[in-house]
Formats: sequence, structure tokens, C-alpha cells
Amino acid sequence: MKNYVKNKVIIITGGSSGYGLAAAELLLEMGAKVVITGRNAARLKAAAKKLASKNLLAVQADAVKTADWKKLVRAVLKRFGRIDVLLNNHGAGVKIASVEEMDDAAIQETLDVNIASVIKGCREVIPVMKKQGSGHIVNVSSGCAYHGWPKWATYTAAKAGMVVFTRCLHLEMAEWGGKATSFIPGAGRTNFCKAVGIDDGWLDGYPGAEEYARTLVHCIDVPQNTVIEEVDVWGTKQVKDMLVPY
Repeated sequence: MKNYVKNKVIIITGGSSGYGLAAAELLLEMGAKVVITGRNAARLKAAAKKLASKNLLAVQADAVKTADWKKLVRAVLKRFGRIDVLLNNHGAGVKIASVEEMDDAAIQETLDVNIASVIKGCREVIPVMKKQGSGHIVNVSSGCAYHGWPKWATYTAAKAGMVVFTRCLHLEMAEWGGKATSFIPGAGRTNFCKAVGIDDGWLDGYPGAEEYARTLVHCIDVPQNTVIEEVDVWGTKQVKDMLVPY
């Protein structure tokens, strides 16, 4: 069956682990040219070694920093000459706590990492895509965007903001032939919980990064004249145990 990602240049932020790494592996198998980024040099190097492809470029970059976005765009254009897809996969819980326990630094970092950085990245790649007359941005949000849980309010605000930002972004990009998509996954077995210091034992039986990545890749693997507006993907166990999203 024909795929629509072969030879496309695809940037994946947060590509050294989780959904990003799993998606990178699938896309490389499909013949795409993939760029992965990450803040941690050692983890990025390990990811590049695992992927081991001539069509891979790994660039150490912090998505919060404008200078790093500019460095990334320069590196991609130098290596591949164009940017077809930006997959904003990076993000972090930073601090999962009740609103009254969130200090200024935690609030700001949560917003910087999960929404401000996404806006910055879109801003930096759009001029390249606009000049090409085509381009696709996929923003990875969270099931929190449409559902509320205690202690997740600040993170949820950022992820919900990403969804409505992406809707407006698509309309702006459509003016010149571009498009934008929201990928909205439920909880998964990644390093998210451990990174933020909360127990992850409750995730037994939930989908892993590889299982979610199949749908994430499908958001990109569509004809040029179609767009997936939003995709919500849940683990069946989460739906059974926690919520009814229908």
C-alpha cells in the first residue's frame, strides 16, 4: 500500500524517547528523512544509535529556546534542503500538584515547555514551509485537554491551549497550502510519570509508546489534499477505569 511519507523531511521534537522515538523508527522504515531533537545529549546519542539510519539527523536542542529552534532549522535545511513536517512531540509534566502548591517557577516552566515552546517552533518553521507552498504541523497534546483530574490543572491548561492554538494555526496555514493536526493521546507507558516523580504502577495494561505511535504516524501519512483535524486515542483500560469520553 502506498505511503505518503516517503522522502518527506520530518522534524520530531522530543525524539529521543517515548512517542517521538517510536514514531521516528516507524517513519524511517517508511522511507522518510527524520530529524530528532532532545535536550539530553547522551539520550539523544543513544536514540540515534538505536535508529541507525542514513536518513536520520539528530540535533541537540531545547524547544523552549528560540536560539535552539533557529539552529535546528538551519541544520535541517543544510542537510535536507526543506521541511515537510514538524511534529511537536516534546512536553513535560514539570510539577503535578494542586494549584495552591504551584510556585511561579513551576507555573512558568509548565507553560513554557508545553505551549510557549510549541508556538515558537511553529513560528520558526512556517516561513520555510510557506516558501515551499506546503507543510504540515502535528502538535501532540494530551487527553487532559478535554478531561479534568485534580492536581493536573496547570498542565491541562497548556495542553488544552495547544488544541485550540492548532485549530487557528491550521486556518492560517491553509491560506498558502499548509495544514495542522492535533494528536490527543490518553495515558501511556512512557517515562512521563517517572520524570515528574509520580507512581506509574497504575499504567499496567495501558498502551506503550509504540502502540500510540502507529496512530501518530497515521496523522502524517495522509494525501496532501487531506488533513486529520484531531485524533483522540485512549487505552481501553483507561476508558474502563477512569472515564467515558464518548
